[in-house]
Amino acid sequence: MIYNLFKSTTVKLFLLLCTVLITLIFSSLIFNSQIDRLKKQVDTIYFANLIPIVKLQIILDNYQKIISCKNNNSNCIFEEEKKNILQEWNYYNQAFKYKDERIVVNVINEEVNNSFSENKIEYYKYVLSRIDFLIQYETQVAFKERKKFLEDYHEMKSYLFYSIVTILLISFIVIVYIIFQIIKKDKQLTILNKKYKIEAITDSMTKLYNRKYFDTIFDNMPFIANENNWECAFIMFDIDYFKQYNDTYGHDMGDSTLKEVAQSLKEYFNKKYDFVFRLGGEEFGVILFDIDSVILENDLKEVNNRILELQIEHKNSRILDIVSISIGAVIYEPNSYVSANRLYKQADECLYRSKENGRNQYHIQKGRE
Repeated sequence: MIYNLFKSTTVKLFLLLCTVLITLIFSSLIFNSQIDRLKKQVDTIYFANLIPIVKLQIILDNYQKIISCKNNNSNCIFEEEKKNILQEWNYYNQAFKYKDERIVVNVINEEVNNSFSENKIEYYKYVLSRIDFLIQYETQVAFKERKKFLEDYHEMKSYLFYSIVTILLISFIVIVYIIFQIIKKDKQLTILNKKYKIEAITDSMTKLYNRKYFDTIFDNMPFIANENNWECAFIMFDIDYFKQYNDTYGHDMGDSTLKEVAQSLKEYFNKKYDFVFRLGGEEFGVILFDIDSVILENDLKEVNNRILELQIEHKNSRILDIVSISIGAVIYEPNSYVSANRLYKQADECLYRSKENGRNQYHIQKGRE
């Protein structure tokens, strides 16, 4: 049951849609996760490295102002600079620090706090050099973080590329497979449908058109002839003494003879507007469009000789020792408005005359009401 479900075209199309949607969602999730990772890297560089450097630079600038002030006046007031230094240093000191970095920062923290109690220009200069050291250190850390970020970025870029390519490749294979199955199924249905159509209008034994298809074509023959201003012909063929042939050689040989005669008719009447039918038993019919009486008579002579040339033995034929045929034909002239039923009856009468006059011959007449 599950197997039959997956053979359904609707289910295959649904799976195709699901594959596309899952691919898009999965690709989006991967992309989003990598973007989040990238954001964290950028935040780390900005908040952990760039801002501390900015803070230290502010502290450095304020210490330089104090030193400049002290150089000019030993009793100068620098409360504003002190406030700025302590504020910025507090921010810097409380920020995340690696273990080794924290040890150094703790030492310098004491030096910064002591600098204002000492209030000596030499000590300010010393602390200034320590702050400068931290700036150099943080710059190196920022450089290393940037280098690491670039490495991660290229790794992320490659990961994203190969992940998406892999997903798309898998999706493509699944989609191609589903489409192939749909096309294959459609092709099978087309072939099967064509086969059924052919079988519906074909005689199973002789592979000629059957009586049902004959009725369709023959009923429309006058209309087609009138529309195209064509002369048309309907021919009836009957194998002579076929009952005696079956009685002598058996039905298997009879079937074989029917096939040979049918094949001979099919090979001869092979033009675009020629239609060959098995009407029933040993009786065959041919409809010819766009033909005249001279060509028709030559055709009947030729096809009669072709059947004789098959040299199919018939010991109980009363006219020859081989299989022969009798033929009756009627010509329909355009706009003569003779009905199809009337044409069939006249062709049958011509066939009857051929049999009455000794068989192995043909009779032709023009259709008339």
